[in-house]
Amino acid sequence: MPAPGPARPPAGAAPSEAVRAAVTAVLAVYLLGLVLSIAGNTGSGSSALVRTLKDRLFSPWMVPPWLDLGFDYRLTYGGPEDADHGLEVRRFDAAGRDAVRLPGGLTGERGARWRRLARSIALAAEDSDRDGLLAAAIGKGMFDELGSEDLSVRVVRTPLADRGASALPTVQAYSARVRMVGGEVQLLRSEARAEVAPLVRPAAGGNPKPEEAAR
Repeated sequence: MPAPGPARPPAGAAPSEAVRAAVTAVLAVYLLGLVLSIAGNTGSGSSALVRTLKDRLFSPWMVPPWLDLGFDYRLTYGGPEDADHGLEVRRFDAAGRDAVRLPGGLTGERGARWRRLARSIALAAEDSDRDGLLAAAIGKGMFDELGSEDLSVRVVRTPLADRGASALPTVQAYSARVRMVGGEVQLLRSEARAEVAPLVRPAAGGNPKPEEAAR
């Protein structure tokens, strides 16, 4: 008769003491790392030792439990710059026909990226070094799409309405004409009309009459 082999543990038997001790140690170290990562995730209220341990040892552990990510929603103060922005590109002489609107029907992250791009164009108008760079690049990129080298690039803004209130009308935040002149891209800002002094036709003697100058 063959010699009997080693006895098998019965089904459902608990792991050995060594296995349970190893698992307990791993879980204890992991939970300790999470606690230190959370405690050291700020520059104030934590000691240099905790920050060092977090940065050197436990920082990679913050990503899997989603502890190092931002909010899933926007935090705003309700100002004009926090409104939803959109792009509208069309032929300059098309009077609104064949316009490409972005994000249009796009939702999710793709739509959010187009809204951020439109917002950047509007905010760049306040910086003389960046004003017009994004708008010119977008216009140039749409030449082939719209079959014209003379386009109008607009940024429209939908203000944030109060909870329960009706949607507010869309306003124009930025407008420019982008065209190709002599092989170079030219951008012309569309400025709102301002009040100017009336033109007075001089009289025959060279000086306008008082009643004509007052008109």
